Amino acid sequence: MSNLHDGDHNQIQTQNRVIVHSENIVPFQSQLIAPTCSIEGNPSSDSSLLGHPDDTFTYDIHNAPDPDSLLYEILSRLPLKSVFKFKCVCKYWRTLIARRSFLRFYIARMLTANAALSSLPFRILYRYIYVKKIQGVLDLFRPENYNSSLVFLSRDLELFASFKVLAVSNGLILIWSFSDKVYHVCDPVTRQRVTLSRKHNEAVFNWEGFVSRVNEDNVVTSYRIVRVETQMPPSNYLGLDMYTSETGKWVDFRLPCPNPILPRYGAGPLSFNGILHWFVNHHGMVAFDPYKDPKSCRLIPFPADRDVQSEVTHDGLYRLCDGCQGKLRFFQVAPDASLFYCFSMWDMKDYEKGEWCSEFKVTRSDLSSSDPELESWLMKATFLPLSFHPFDLDIVYLRCVELACVVSYSIQNRKLDVACKAAGVVDCLSWRVVVPFVIPRWPTPIPISPVP
Repeated sequence: MSNLHDGDHNQIQTQNRVIVHSENIVPFQSQLIAPTCSIEGNPSSDSSLLGHPDDTFTYDIHNAPDPDSLLYEILSRLPLKSVFKFKCVCKYWRTLIARRSFLRFYIARMLTANAALSSLPFRILYRYIYVKKIQGVLDLFRPENYNSSLVFLSRDLELFASFKVLAVSNGLILIWSFSDKVYHVCDPVTRQRVTLSRKHNEAVFNWEGFVSRVNEDNVVTSYRIVRVETQMPPSNYLGLDMYTSETGKWVDFRLPCPNPILPRYGAGPLSFNGILHWFVNHHGMVAFDPYKDPKSCRLIPFPADRDVQSEVTHDGLYRLCDGCQGKLRFFQVAPDASLFYCFSMWDMKDYEKGEWCSEFKVTRSDLSSSDPELESWLMKATFLPLSFHPFDLDIVYLRCVELACVVSYSIQNRKLDVACKAAGVVDCLSWRVVVPFVIPRWPTPIPISPVP
């Protein structure tokens, strides 16, 4: 057993039980951009990749559910990269690791192991990527780089942006190539990608949304890309162009809206429960479900008691609206330190009715920080919202403009802490140019569309 994975497991035989100590498999560190403290050890070491927290388990051989259960227990405690290396051990191991039952066991084990951490590995991506080829983009997502969860891909002022991360869904990434004028759907774990061309002689479409579906094994079965037609002036119709992986074709839709709408420039739509939401004029959202027939759209207003003047003056820069753990949230930051309330948040109470519920409003005097420098700036610093923590309802990430860093805000404790120091230019860092990306739990083939 010692040659199963040298250094990772020491097995102790105890009568009819086997106790396995996981010593070198470490949990992910939630760092952003350049961590305030370095991560010990080799950042590309195998034991740091998608591993589970240290633990010890007791296994009863006589009461084992099946002969492979011990192997399941051992392999499920290994980093994902190691698991796939061990497929080369023998044909039997290759078959075992390829089983759906092992996939389910591994993912269930990962979820259980990360429950105490309130997160699975994820990062916050800067949408614009400064590399020359798509292979360079995929290199940024190599598993050995995942030990720094929440990595900000810094800007390079010497180069023009070649690619843009448009959206993510169930571990897949939708990327736009500025030079080739094509879309790439990528799986960062397997480095597989599918290239999609835009239609010729088409109207101008922007604000791409990306939604996918998975089966009971968390394997992606299909995906859809939806774009909005650029229109001036406001119209009572929403023009959409949708690509479906099932057909491999683009289809146009022109959907009636109860009120004139004008999509807002900026980031693409937010995805909540598989429904895409684009920000529109009059300070609300237009929602569209790519998988629902017949096709239709609906308008959802923002909270009525928010700071509307801030929205108008700063074009929504100081608000954040996104989904988190099954909740649709609206978080607003006061643009001026002299305003009474600093942070405010609403949760969607009734999605079908579009009703919001105010969760809290806090003043600057309510805030605290364990960081001395940040503490000294709390009464006068400028904060811009970036992202909700995808697994922890208590955490919101913000940019502190004066200190050029990203901070985490604990809703429960009203406490701000420095999450990272900036690596690169951050003068434009806002929710519009970043996207939270959850590291895939398991590699899955991208559905291949039929040739039109």
